[in-house]
Order: sequence, then C-alpha cells, then structure tokens
Amino acid sequence: MIKRIINIQKNKLMKNPWIAAILNLLFFGGGYIYNGKRAMLGCGLVIGWILIRVGEIQIYLSHLVFNQWLTMFCGFVALQISFAIDAYKEAKALNVSK
Repeated sequence: MIKRIINIQKNKLMKNPWIAAILNLLFFGGGYIYNGKRAMLGCGLVIGWILIRVGEIQIYLSHLVFNQWLTMFCGFVALQISFAIDAYKEAKALNVSK
C-alpha cells in the first residue's frame, strides 16, 4: 500500500521541461524553483534578475549610455537562454530519475 502511494506521488511530481525552460527564460531562476531541485539558487537568481532589470531600465531611459545598455542587454539574453536550456535538461533528468 505504501509503495503504491509513493508511486502515485512520483507520477504527480513529473516536471514539464518546457515549462521549466520558459520560466527560466522569462525570470532568471524561475525554472529552478519550478523543478524544486535548486530552489534557493532560483530565488537568488529571481531577486538578482529584478534588480538587474530595474537598473537596465534606468540606464535605457537615461539615453546616456545606449551602447553599453545594448551590450548588457545582449549579455542578459544569452544568460537567460543558457539558464533555460539548463532548466530544461534538469527537468528531463528529474523525470528520468523518478
């Protein structure tokens, strides 16, 4: 009976890799929080993402350093794509191990 309950719970905990990837693409660390494996890292990344975006918006609105803003923006997009790929792979690995 207990093994049956554990198997049912494992089936409910399957993670969708695409959701994890999209969450990490939109918010640094959102996919990690969804996966639950590295949730503290995810929380730190979300807080950092919010602070970075506020600074990025302030730089963009000041029109003083547009070239630097563009470089920073491209760097953050590359980071978001990297985090999305990592969260996708992590969710797939979590599903395989269950």
